[in-house]
Amino acid sequence: MDLRRVDLNLLVVLEVLLSERNVTRAARRLNMSQPATSTALARLRKQFDDPLLVKSGRTLRPTVRAQAIVEPLREVLRTLERSVLAAPGFDPATDSRTFTIMTGDYAAITLLRLLVRGSTPAGIRFDLLPFNGAGLDAFRRFEIDLAVLPEHVLESPEFESCRRQVVLTDRLVGAVWSGHPYTGTKLTREVLGRYPLLSYAQYSDDTNLGRALLRAGAVAQVGATSGNLAVLPYALENTCMVTFLPERLARHLAEMAFLRILEPTFQLPPLREFAVWHAERDADPAHAWLRAQLDPIGRRRVAAQAG
Repeated sequence: MDLRRVDLNLLVVLEVLLSERNVTRAARRLNMSQPATSTALARLRKQFDDPLLVKSGRTLRPTVRAQAIVEPLREVLRTLERSVLAAPGFDPATDSRTFTIMTGDYAAITLLRLLVRGSTPAGIRFDLLPFNGAGLDAFRRFEIDLAVLPEHVLESPEFESCRRQVVLTDRLVGAVWSGHPYTGTKLTREVLGRYPLLSYAQYSDDTNLGRALLRAGAVAQVGATSGNLAVLPYALENTCMVTFLPERLARHLAEMAFLRILEPTFQLPPLREFAVWHAERDADPAHAWLRAQLDPIGRRRVAAQAG
């Protein structure tokens, strides 16, 4: 038999007929008329080249061929209903999934630690990729499940149609080496102008930080830059440089990296990181689970900052 010519609807009719062994009862179960059910049986007999059901008193008796196919037929229909027609589900306790997340340095440091804290299901894996040109290309090709990006990046038109939710909030503080010649606790405009700035990535007046410093009347003299946020706390040791760090990262590393935290006396922009994903992923139950893991993180961050 050529499967390409088999009508799957007829297989459903056949399974009910083999169960009921009566055309009238089968028609009732199938919500079909009796003539339509009889016509379907005639087509099945032609496709299988077998009577399939023969009269035996008031019922129909399956032929040897029908008896041989009834259980495999039921299994095929159950598999089709369970695996193809049923709405997809996701159980992290039993299913396996690798989630690919594109992030900047700060989100990578913070999110990975929070995502894997506690008992992560054995089948769940998180792959964090750097936020760069190659990562953006992969995001456009739907090869990345979700990106965690700073707020200013989302001003780009390519993210206009994407879904988003806040997952991290923080603020910037000043930081110096514990043996720094400046012994105060405040980061003033004068201090920033007196000591070289260790900048994250390429500092300029066009960055969020640069614009905020201009508004505050603070002038920074860049002494060094690093494209890796995690390097900044350790690069301060034995220098007279000053840098800006997310507060939670600075406090977490203060003792280990010999930092002294300085409270800015001028206003700096808040740090907000957003989870961003393509709307087409909304219907993916595994993706919904991932977003649910990130959502409480955002709520904790917002609550902590408000307090």
